[in-house]
Amino acid sequence: MSASAHEPEASPPLLGMALLAAAVLAYELLLMRLFAIVHWHHFAFMMISIALLGYGTSGTLLAMTGRFSAGRLRVVFAFGAIGFSLTSVLCFAAAQRLPFNALAFLWSPRQWGYLAGIYVLLLIPFLLAAIGLGAMLHHYDRRISRVYAADLAGAGAGAGLTVGVLFHLPPQTSLCIVAACAVAAVAAASWHWRKIDGRTAIALLAALGLVVVSGMKVAPRSRAAVNPYKPLAQTLRVPGARIIYEGHHPMGWFTVVANPEVPFRHAPGLSLNSDAPLPDQMAFFVDGQAMTVIDRFNAQPRTADYLKQCTPSVGLVLRPNARRVLVAGAGGGQDILRARAFGAQSVEAVDAHPLYARLLKGRLQAFSGFDRMQGAVRYHSTTVRAYLQSAAGVFDLIQLPMAGGSEMATFGENALWTVEGLAQLWGHLENDGLIVAPLWTRLPPRGGLKAFVTAWRMLEGQGVSQPKEHLAVIRNWRTAVVLVGRSPLRPREKQAVRRFCRQWAFDLVYLSDLHPEEANRYSVLARPMFAEGTRELAGEKRGEFIARYKYELSPPTDDRPFFDHYFRWKSSPEIASLRHSGGIALMDWGYPLLLATLIQAAALSLVLIGLPVWWQRRQHGTGVDESARRVTTLLYFTAIGGGFIFVEMVFIQRLSMFLHHPLMAAALALAGFLVGAGGGSIGADAALARGVSAPKLLPLALVAVIVIGWLAFAAMNALIHRFSGDALMLKLIVALALVLPLAVPMGMAFPLGIVTLTAKRSGLVPWAWGINGCATVLGAIAVPLLATQTGYAFIMKLALGFYAVGLVVILRFRGLNLN
Repeated sequence: MSASAHEPEASPPLLGMALLAAAVLAYELLLMRLFAIVHWHHFAFMMISIALLGYGTSGTLLAMTGRFSAGRLRVVFAFGAIGFSLTSVLCFAAAQRLPFNALAFLWSPRQWGYLAGIYVLLLIPFLLAAIGLGAMLHHYDRRISRVYAADLAGAGAGAGLTVGVLFHLPPQTSLCIVAACAVAAVAAASWHWRKIDGRTAIALLAALGLVVVSGMKVAPRSRAAVNPYKPLAQTLRVPGARIIYEGHHPMGWFTVVANPEVPFRHAPGLSLNSDAPLPDQMAFFVDGQAMTVIDRFNAQPRTADYLKQCTPSVGLVLRPNARRVLVAGAGGGQDILRARAFGAQSVEAVDAHPLYARLLKGRLQAFSGFDRMQGAVRYHSTTVRAYLQSAAGVFDLIQLPMAGGSEMATFGENALWTVEGLAQLWGHLENDGLIVAPLWTRLPPRGGLKAFVTAWRMLEGQGVSQPKEHLAVIRNWRTAVVLVGRSPLRPREKQAVRRFCRQWAFDLVYLSDLHPEEANRYSVLARPMFAEGTRELAGEKRGEFIARYKYELSPPTDDRPFFDHYFRWKSSPEIASLRHSGGIALMDWGYPLLLATLIQAAALSLVLIGLPVWWQRRQHGTGVDESARRVTTLLYFTAIGGGFIFVEMVFIQRLSMFLHHPLMAAALALAGFLVGAGGGSIGADAALARGVSAPKLLPLALVAVIVIGWLAFAAMNALIHRFSGDALMLKLIVALALVLPLAVPMGMAFPLGIVTLTAKRSGLVPWAWGINGCATVLGAIAVPLLATQTGYAFIMKLALGFYAVGLVVILRFRGLNLN
């Protein structure tokens, strides 16, 4: 008997698949957001790997179970979607209860167990959903292009909608919406199959009720359980501390804390000789860290006197009464008050997180005194480089925010602290203007030295013949400040720096005419390491010093924008040998965590890829032709899986530089690549329906990926420079024009590969699905590790190289004549 039009064999439930795929990707993004709050941003890479590992695991399981009947397919899809719906909330709550501490990771074996526990718990929802989606791909292998397109398009829509939801709801509450979306996927599929009856409706309503109840109990609107070692958690332990405001935004969870009993005393770089009182303060946190404060300002003259006695004030000492000052990363406004205290006539304050400006101008206006400064201060909610693209005029002084303080910021990108970023700032200075760059310091020196050599490289790039005359560096026991002048520092300005340091007991680190005995006089070290380092970096053997130094000091660039990356592999044996004497603290914490994630993912991937092969050999044995086909399938889907994730992550980084909004760039890149790839999959389906041969079309698609990818990447820098200052809508159109032509042939690679390599061997379809998932797992973790060492341009070359490997494999496979 022939199947009816609504039997699974004839017509896949594309809407149901799209809804489930949207829920899965939304869940992945929400976990990235939540674990950035609970722990640190390194967990973003872990969430990506867990999600993709779920897909890899599902492929292994489906490859070992065989093809489902139509009736069983409905059960498997419903089981996967409903299971995902229920476990997505419950497993996150359970994972939060594990006492994992990344800071104790290297010396406490128990933490490896907790990390594995988080992996397993969060893997469950992704595995269940992937089983449902993978079963569809397996069952509808003759309609693979349409099914794959629905999966990609749904995932792309989920990426875009999640960002929109986060503008209005906290991520904990958004989990409930994601869970409900999975229930809706079952309802849509059942409607398509004409299987909605009373029992099905009751079951779906019961599942939806469970989701709502679990969401109310487990994911309330209250805050997530923040790691006890994050600054917010430590601040809330102080008697009297209380949260007076919190707001959720795609840019980060924003928290304001007050403490009338134990007042805040936050004054980075404050002199130990200071005699000025500190005003009342409130603390601002983003994702439980990045603490800044807002001072109570009542227009009294002495309110900001203490700010004149801090290391970051050295620039304003040289440029009092500046006509125009730019405060970058303004946060709660301490640097705004500093500029006003020195008589700055006009202050342009810039910070990317919009809630700073909203609070300073709104409910905290009476505390901040912002209404008293409206005529002289303007606050812009954007990134500094985006603001400078359209800013008119130049500045007497540009004050940068504190940098270089987090041991967990290894893989964090800093667009200001690159050679190109400093060059953009330098280009907006008056002829005698100054850049003031304060940094937290650690021993042995690293951040201050990297800032110095980055500024030196920038000045050389701007054609400055004597960079040493444009630079000055001072420090105290915890902070350092690098001064960069548009013009050479005059003798009287150098003397003013010396007087400022003598008055407030700050140490001189670098001046072009500095004498050795002038350094290391107040915050005394066993050796004047900071002065010695800058002297070496200003000398002729700068390259040799950078090469032999124990930390990475190479200037960051827009292609490798990791200012807080200091780790060098050659130093790891020495650091490891000091493990039991506290030497592990010399390593940046992000590396061991990400390496552990990579090791776990690689081990699991090898098991998941090899298990179906072992199973099939045990059950049926394997001939020579079948072995060749399996090897070809393994190589091909590994190549295109790794290539896809590499390309995607490179474009996310490049579009962040273009759009000046990391979250918007990520959403646009994910949605653009997934929806575009879905369109390519539909195009492949249409071509096959017209009789085009898949083995002939596939090489053309792979060649198109390589050619278009190379052209798009080569054109990207020129387009970024040409359109960066234009309206956002125009930039979005330009970004999509870069993404979509490349995404279309990328979307053809998977379905055409399935048709070509698994012809008449449907058992290979879920295995290929799993291989593709495992390859993307490893690629997602490997990209940040590789990018810190090589840059994103090299990652793009690797990505296109992967597609070239896939092309060679396909051409070789056609030569074997195995069809």
